[in-house]
Amino acid sequence: MAMRTRLLMMTLLASALAACTLPSFTSPTPFTFPTPNLTHTAIFAATSTKTTPTLPPPETTAAETTITATGPAVTPAVTATGPTSTPLATATTGALNSRPNGSPVTAAFLSAPPVIDGDLSEWSTTAYVANETVPLAGDNWTGASDLSATYYIGWDVNYLYLAVSRTDDTFVQISWGRYMYRGDDIEIQLDTGLAGDYYTTYLSSDDYQIGLSPGNFGSIDSEAYRWYPRNLEAWVTSVVIEAVLTNGGYDLEAKIPWSVFGVTPASGSRFGFALSLSDNDLVGVSTWQSMVSNVNTRRTAAPTTWGTLILD
Repeated sequence: MAMRTRLLMMTLLASALAACTLPSFTSPTPFTFPTPNLTHTAIFAATSTKTTPTLPPPETTAAETTITATGPAVTPAVTATGPTSTPLATATTGALNSRPNGSPVTAAFLSAPPVIDGDLSEWSTTAYVANETVPLAGDNWTGASDLSATYYIGWDVNYLYLAVSRTDDTFVQISWGRYMYRGDDIEIQLDTGLAGDYYTTYLSSDDYQIGLSPGNFGSIDSEAYRWYPRNLEAWVTSVVIEAVLTNGGYDLEAKIPWSVFGVTPASGSRFGFALSLSDNDLVGVSTWQSMVSNVNTRRTAAPTTWGTLILD
């Protein structure tokens, strides 16, 4: 009996060992923890290097943009000579010696200076007229009797001389200084570097605008004011002005030192030039209503729209 029991136990043990090697039976795979997904863990993981972003180039503002004028080659300028060390004017030659706007104005050389007293009877040089409206300034102009002028111009080594007989049906001037244009003033513009910036359509440091006012023949004195160049804007006390009220406007004489324009004159010198008249017909009101000029293309800030002045 004991022997039979022992044999049975051995048979069962052999069967169990054989079952472990059968093809249909596989051993369990050991469990392994998964590797972390770096797409998710990158926000926690420390980076080995730091990258600095590349900044875009700085923007250029309109004020910083340089405008380059184009045009044919500029004929070398002839330097005018004079007796002082004042910076010299440019006497231009060749194709760039005259603006195409209006007719050139010639300033006569005066061997004897005129008396600045508002009496124009001593002027016998060429008479020019300013009776053309300028862009955006003619809506309130009714004709030559409303606003126009005959003028004379001369020069010597010290001064530019101006004599203006203004026709104006209503004289108004209650403004002064930089606001004199809100009344019945006279304005001249001079481009002292005509050839050098012939194609430049904006104002530069050699472009001048000066206003001459007779005052109001009472409480406001006659005066001269320089608007441009902007860095030189101020009253110009070295300008001598005398004016006389007439039945149909006023007569005015002025002598302007060449130093006001920073030039020394010479015969043959040429400049960009315009003579204009502002008008206000509203008595007791400071306002600007219209303008006439010797050049109908004239715009304040565009020297290419001015005319030409020649020193005889």
